[in-house]
Parts: sequence; C-alpha cells; structure tokens
Amino acid sequence: MHKQLVVLFALAFLAITQAWSFDVWTSANYRGKRRSFYDLRAGNNCFSLPSDVSAKVHSFKFCSMAWTRCSITIHSNPGCTGSILGSATAAAPRAEWHKKTVSSAGSKMKSFRISGCKSIPIAGNLDVQKCS
Repeated sequence: MHKQLVVLFALAFLAITQAWSFDVWTSANYRGKRRSFYDLRAGNNCFSLPSDVSAKVHSFKFCSMAWTRCSITIHSNPGCTGSILGSATAAAPRAEWHKKTVSSAGSKMKSFRISGCKSIPIAGNLDVQKCS
C-alpha cells in the first residue's frame, strides 16, 4: 500500500512538472517581451519563434529535467533550418543553459529543436522542481 502511494505521489508531481522549458526575452538580463515554451511529456519537436520575438532574442533560459535528458539546438531560420547558432546536451541532475546576453548571431534565432528526450521512468528518486 505504501509503495502504491509513493508511485501515485510521483505521478501527481510529474503531471505538473515540466520535462523541459525554454524562455526567450527581447532584451538582455531577462527583460523585455518574454515567450515561454515547455512540454510536460518530453516531446521531441521543432518550434519556430513567433514574429514578435523572432530574430530579436537577447537573453534566454533552457532547462531539461534529469529523467528526460532533452537537448536543444537553436537555429537561424524558421522550421529548424539554417545555421545552428548554439546547442546544449542534457546532463544530470538537470540541464540548464542560461544566457543573460546572447551574441549578435544568437540574437537572430528564429527556431529551436528539442531532441533526445527520454520517456519518463517511474522509479528511483525524482527531483520534482519545475524548470524555471
């Protein structure tokens, strides 16, 4: 019975915990217009930035939780085409990539791809902090 409660508790936290998150701002130091992207289920996909922030990114934060180990690549064109402007591979206990100020090339990002996400296991100790 105790084991079942632990599993249910873990599932409840997983339901509200982001597998990965990516936030972009139009000004340095996490200021200006902000757009947030996240997935609760560790999906692998390409995301194009909306026109109000596309090619105007001056700071960002990426986070991937340990049990998903998602990676990110940032692209110069919509649809995850063009040059790769940067990338991060997930690492334990959680992968974080924070840039208070991006390079001139990085500010031109128009899309990003999340890849390599693992399915979420329900075993072991889980860090249930949200990506932020």
